[in-house]
Amino acid sequence: MSQPRYLGYIAMSLDGFIARPDGGIDWLDPFNSALAEGGDDGGYNAFIAPVDAVLMGRSTYQQVMRWGWPYETRAGYVLTRQDDFTGDHVTAAGDIDTLRTAIAANGHKTIWVMGGGETQRAALDAGMFDAITLFVMPTLLGAGLPCFAPGAQRDLDLTQITQKPEGIVQLDYKFKEQTQ
Repeated sequence: MSQPRYLGYIAMSLDGFIARPDGGIDWLDPFNSALAEGGDDGGYNAFIAPVDAVLMGRSTYQQVMRWGWPYETRAGYVLTRQDDFTGDHVTAAGDIDTLRTAIAANGHKTIWVMGGGETQRAALDAGMFDAITLFVMPTLLGAGLPCFAPGAQRDLDLTQITQKPEGIVQLDYKFKEQTQ
């Protein structure tokens, strides 16, 4: 049985934030509009096609559910410290290893680690990521929720750089093997 692939696909400001301090992501709207006007979805449809599960933090899950579950039949996994957490479409646990075990037990092959920053960091520190696509938006938020919470160093290999409309830059990376 092959190992699941864990992928990242996330946008951040030039100063490294994925959301405003209050969790707001409305700052992304003009950039999403620019991509759409140019007939570009940022590669989202190609990215999401093989994904059969999504992994996110509780706050991200709550934000996603304001729009309804947009991931069709894909399974969801939520990393949360809230013991009594329940949610539609998801399995929840308080540690990343429990979720990784559940993902493997359910036979998922391609998992999107979609955030937020603490969930990204937990997956990084657990060595789960295989690759990440990072969209750097040409704006400085000045403050907010970081793309990656503090943690251990991880080295990556840049595989591609793509310039998008309105100064957006797409960076594709593969993670290097960790040495102990």
